[in-house]
Amino acid sequence: MTDTVHAGLMTASQLAADRGDGSNFATYFNTLLIVGITTTVIVRQFAARTVTKRMYFWVGVLILRGCVPPGPAELQPASIVLLVLSLLLSIAFGAWRGAVFPMWEESDGRVLRKGDSRILVLWVATVAVRLVFGTIGAVAFHEDFNTNALWLGMGVTLAVQHGVMMRRRAEAPLRGDQAGTTELGSPHASPIA
Repeated sequence: MTDTVHAGLMTASQLAADRGDGSNFATYFNTLLIVGITTTVIVRQFAARTVTKRMYFWVGVLILRGCVPPGPAELQPASIVLLVLSLLLSIAFGAWRGAVFPMWEESDGRVLRKGDSRILVLWVATVAVRLVFGTIGAVAFHEDFNTNALWLGMGVTLAVQHGVMMRRRAEAPLRGDQAGTTELGSPHASPIA
């Protein structure tokens, strides 16, 4: 464990020394932070949780972070087109996940959700698309990798996903007990279409 921490600190100090101004260290730290938050958000998608409006706070934080200067894209036509296309795909994946996310109502009226293999596949596809667009910008248009675009894309896709889930929670008719509800250990739960 001590060797791993030491190796991490050595790597961090080498990254900070690359340009002398700490910008490489800041970029790597920001990227690691994004990976950590993304991993946490995705992992939490696979635990049974109540569907509430609290997620919008985190959505707001991610979107605001994505808009911090210098912003999510350079002021170049190619950069803006790539950003818009990637955000449209973030919206589409968010809507898709929100529409198929397993949800159920407990006997006490709480609506819960827990991701399944479909949600995992859609999250992997969402992250892959974000990385592909970042790579296209870097390779084809010689842009620096913009971590703000990742923050913004994550916020947008979560906002759409949660919006669809909140609408389903409010509007969906409840069905009787089905086999999928017992896997969560809640025999009184009813899945929401």
